[in-house]
Amino acid sequence: MLFAQTYDVLIAHADLLVPLAGDDLPGGWLALRDGFVQALGKAGEEPAARRVVDASGCLVTPGLVNAHHHMYQSLNRGLVVNRTFNGLVEWLNFYYPVWERLDEEGAFLSTWISLAGLALDGCTTSSDHLNIHPRKKLIDAEIAAARDIGVRFHPTRGAMNLSKKEGRLPPDTVVESQDDILSDSERLIKTYHDARPGAMIRIALAPCNPFAVSHEMMRRAAELAEKMDVRLHTHLAESLDEENFCLQEYGCRPMERFEEVGWGSNRSWVAHSIFVNDDEIRTLGKWGTGICHCPSGNLRGTGRG
Repeated sequence: MLFAQTYDVLIAHADLLVPLAGDDLPGGWLALRDGFVQALGKAGEEPAARRVVDASGCLVTPGLVNAHHHMYQSLNRGLVVNRTFNGLVEWLNFYYPVWERLDEEGAFLSTWISLAGLALDGCTTSSDHLNIHPRKKLIDAEIAAARDIGVRFHPTRGAMNLSKKEGRLPPDTVVESQDDILSDSERLIKTYHDARPGAMIRIALAPCNPFAVSHEMMRRAAELAEKMDVRLHTHLAESLDEENFCLQEYGCRPMERFEEVGWGSNRSWVAHSIFVNDDEIRTLGKWGTGICHCPSGNLRGTGRG
């Protein structure tokens, strides 16, 4: 086969190339230009390229996408393990005093470690839900780590604005005012968000959960996301603790609260959503709201990311 153009990169001689669609290609190749796959084919049909990557002995697949993470937690993984079906609150109460010490160096190192491990497992795009901000510019540190590793990164600006003094779960040391959250969210979008196809960095807004975020904060985040055309992310229906809390505090289920504060759309994607009924599943599908699960956590009964 003749090719009239030279590509930037050719990945060739793979033991097996598995495309998104179509047949698997033993000995296959794929060609890239400007960071995008432009062509693929069978052994013996390789086009010219400025750089050739020999994939002999390798399986070549599309990059995996990690839709939810708390990378800062890699610094303290395993200090305590939640093994109970409704133990999320106890687990959080143990870790909050640890997490309130998170600084920029910790955010950088934990993100670097997490993204490096994901890359080794074949993940080329990752989100992260940094939902605790005891110091400023922690997401800036995460982005610096992602650029150093070289993977596509979609950090989400997490937020908590209600603490123990309002009768909620987080200690005062890890929450922020609504105005500070919105101001920093806007700063991050203006500084880092790249809406172009193939962008390496995009920002989303991610108030944490009903235990720590007010109705007003959720509504304002949705309004800002609409104004600046970014996506929304949160935990939803991840535990029976959350379901019981919403019923007692708001007189509704978590999904009803989610809709009430303006999040029921295809701008949103949510983590877990394991305590939903059939009607709620159909509603999420109607909205086009994405769901990402954490099977290892959910099967253990924790429902945490």
